[in-house]
Amino acid sequence: MKIFAPILIVGTLIGLLFSTTKLYAQNDIDIELTIEDYYCNNGLELDTCSYKPLYTELYRWINVPYRYAGNSFSGIDCSGLVKTIYKNVFNLSLTGGSRFIFNQVTPIESIDQLSEGDLLFFKIKRNQISHIGIYLFNGYFIHSSVSKGVIISNLEEDYYKRHFYSGGRIN
Repeated sequence: MKIFAPILIVGTLIGLLFSTTKLYAQNDIDIELTIEDYYCNNGLELDTCSYKPLYTELYRWINVPYRYAGNSFSGIDCSGLVKTIYKNVFNLSLTGGSRFIFNQVTPIESIDQLSEGDLLFFKIKRNQISHIGIYLFNGYFIHSSVSKGVIISNLEEDYYKRHFYSGGRIN
């Protein structure tokens, strides 16, 4: 009986390990479906060319409230969101606010040349760069809005069309 007890315990632990792994795998699938459903319901149909890690990370931030100089789930501003996303998804460290980040990119003036993950810069206050977002596709981008928190908007909306300054790509 002494030999069977350790084998039984080890076998049970191995069984729990595999069942937990399956549980996590199942949850990942459920989360992925939820993420794709969210984007689809908001007019963004992801396809096989979409960079899924980007959209998974973005989904975590949707509806987080705006907070000036914030960089957490309790509140985040536009440059904090961009810096966090770039660090978590692309392992790139950006510094400073939107104006300073603009100095770190290669400008893209034509909206037609934007690619998924490019940065968008807006001149909203005093005709200087004061807002930043991340381009998704078909004119959609994610950003932290002062009034609505982290949301997805479109460059065709009058407000953003009026204030759009330039796109930018990190080299």
